[in-house]
Amino acid sequence: MSAPDTVLERWLAAAAEVYGGIFAEHTIGERDPFRNPIGHTLRVSLTVLVREFFGAMQPAAIDAAFADIMALRSIQALAVEQAVGFVFGLRGIARATPAMMPADAEARIDKLALSAFQQYLACRERLAELKLNEQLRAFGVARMRAAHNRGSVA
Repeated sequence: MSAPDTVLERWLAAAAEVYGGIFAEHTIGERDPFRNPIGHTLRVSLTVLVREFFGAMQPAAIDAAFADIMALRSIQALAVEQAVGFVFGLRGIARATPAMMPADAEARIDKLALSAFQQYLACRERLAELKLNEQLRAFGVARMRAAHNRGSVA
């Protein structure tokens, strides 16, 4: 198994730990995207991230991969340290992999972590906007009903 493949499998396990027990095992083991959309998203996105970690570190590819992961994690009611913390687990995984690692691995991991955090915040902001818009819409409907019924809205 090549170094990137080893890193991918270990990092996938670290990312799935947040789900705990049987669900974490299912997340790693089941490869059918319809039976395991979370695991599929993690595997596909982490594959891109490992490729970038060992390669060019293209910001667009990194941001897109983290956007997919954080879109899931932001709606799962995970604390920020649970949602993003797996990125820092890459440090230990990289150190434990006996292969050629990028000389600037720490800096690369920091860039990955910043991207993950930015994507998580963007997703949380979008969720907050959607909730606010829904509340405003519901309030508007209530006002219209009250006006229609000649009631008052307080």
